[in-house]
Amino acid sequence: MTTRRGTRVVAAAALAAAAGACAGGERAPERHEIEIRAFVFVPAAQAARPGDTLVFVNRDAVPHTATANDGSWDTGDIPANGTKAVVVPAAGDYRCAIHPTMVGRVDAEK
Repeated sequence: MTTRRGTRVVAAAALAAAAGACAGGERAPERHEIEIRAFVFVPAAQAARPGDTLVFVNRDAVPHTATANDGSWDTGDIPANGTKAVVVPAAGDYRCAIHPTMVGRVDAEK
């Protein structure tokens, strides 16, 4: 026979377990800002997880792009003093398609 108090304890334990499962390591996507200045991505390497957003801010007087080397994402042209955002599908290298000596990297965040 279960008492009323016993039912409450079981219900509380079930709620606590469910809350723990919901909070179990999942986190909301994060936003990371990368500046472009003097023809350099700053920082050159950005730690991020798939689903995070990279926001590229062009501080140069000419347009640039941020284009994944594997073609999985591309900001398109970022005008002078403009910004563009992309969602990161995976870690990897990227470059400016207009100025290929400009390179950067998205590192897998742990």
